[in-house]
Amino acid sequence: MPGRVTLSRSSNSPDPASTVLEAEKLLRKIKKDRIDGIRAVMADAEAALAEVRERVTSWQLELQQQREKRRLDCVTKLIELEDRKDEIENKMGDIGAKAHAMVEDLEAMMMAGYEGREKDATLALEKMTLNRES
Repeated sequence: MPGRVTLSRSSNSPDPASTVLEAEKLLRKIKKDRIDGIRAVMADAEAALAEVRERVTSWQLELQQQREKRRLDCVTKLIELEDRKDEIENKMGDIGAKAHAMVEDLEAMMMAGYEGREKDATLALEKMTLNRES
């Protein structure tokens, strides 16, 4: 069996108590560095999350504005079409009224013509009757 290697404690070797203290300091430093690293990562993640929330909120607001504009455009178009429909209906009513007036005028002229022909026919009939009697 090989012999055991033992270190002798000389004046150059550190004190075991100071080694333990240094190990504890190093452990605290490592823990603190780890906590600081976690905090930094968390801060970065929170900042990124805040940026994403802001972008999503901005996108939603823009989408809502686009929808409202589209809705407003549609309502405006409907109002314009309704106004145009009313104008067309008014024009058609005017055209119908003018056509009716023209038909009434034509009917009056035709009735005057019929009445004139009726008088002419009556007079001609009376003349024929008088000529036969004479």
